[in-house]
Amino acid sequence: MEGWRRASAAIGPFTPTAIEQNGDFSVTVMADGLNNARRFSFRCDVEEHAPHLIKMLEYQRLLDVDVTVREASEADAAALSDLERRCPIIMGDTSMTIDRGTDYFAFTRLMEEAIVSIALVGGKVAGVNCGCFHDIRVGGKVYRTLTALHLRIDPQYQKKGLWGAVSSLFGQKHPEVVHSNAYISVENKAMQAGIANAPNKWTVNATRLQLSCASSLAGPSYGRPATQADAPRIVEILNACHGSEEMYVPYSVESFTARVERAPEFYSWDRLLMTDDAVVGVWPAGEKIRFVTDSKTGRVESRRGLVVDYGFITGAERDLESLLRAWCAQLKEQGLDTLTIFTSDASPGSGLLSSLAVASESYVVWTPGIAEPPSAAMYGIYVDSIYF
Repeated sequence: MEGWRRASAAIGPFTPTAIEQNGDFSVTVMADGLNNARRFSFRCDVEEHAPHLIKMLEYQRLLDVDVTVREASEADAAALSDLERRCPIIMGDTSMTIDRGTDYFAFTRLMEEAIVSIALVGGKVAGVNCGCFHDIRVGGKVYRTLTALHLRIDPQYQKKGLWGAVSSLFGQKHPEVVHSNAYISVENKAMQAGIANAPNKWTVNATRLQLSCASSLAGPSYGRPATQADAPRIVEILNACHGSEEMYVPYSVESFTARVERAPEFYSWDRLLMTDDAVVGVWPAGEKIRFVTDSKTGRVESRRGLVVDYGFITGAERDLESLLRAWCAQLKEQGLDTLTIFTSDASPGSGLLSSLAVASESYVVWTPGIAEPPSAAMYGIYVDSIYF
């Protein structure tokens, strides 16, 4: 029922226009939305035997164009990269374009399970959305959740219902997953307007920090590359650092090993620098992805490294800082200019990380169907950068 409450909030008032009986135990209602701007169909199926309990409820927006939705493959990579380049993210007076080059699917390979859904109009890619299935922990309870990210709709088909269409594949693949979460930039006015009245937006924001590799932040070598034998200690460090944060699911040696070995060409044990009491793991994503920011002051291109995992034992903040500085130096040698890391105001090390950053971005956390726990303000929010 929670899903239908959210659907009601999204659809708003509507007027039934036709009723179709699909058989003795199924009915479909056609309806027009407010001011006839959108059309919907609602289907209800009940069990054949008394007491005829509802066994299926489904709704979909009826589109103005003929759309085919399917899972993307490597053959779609060039078209998807082109679509993303044509759909910059608008944040106030600034627009940011993400150019994934020839390897569009690189960002999905570190994920536990990712489904890239595409919508085609006239055989051409008109929309894309990536759905990632993974666990989060909120208020002490673990939820299997869907994180949808990198939604892009061709400008000529925006506001025609493709968002819902291209996202429908996720529910078809995993109907048992009823929870979702998202991070939405406070500067993304269009998306903020779209969830203006949505429940379960958190009052505590997540923060993305940018550290400049080209500045004096770059430091000497520090720590050592990890090996698989270090997995137990790394897990200890990560769980001690982030264990109280909302959204963090504590690792076991097995689950962390699976994470590190999922895509070794991008991220593996040698990409984790560590000391006895701190660890920082980085994916040099800028080898595959380019960020282009346009503003009134001109255009800036950036290639970034992404902190995938980090943690420290209380009192080892200096180790954390030195590892980050060492990584900045390594990335600079590889031609990358920025190191990205996530935190929140109450998260461990937030003050230190903020002091090292040259820029920060604030994101609203949204968990439809899951209320914000009071402990978020006290202990902070953990953002798994792989699912961002």
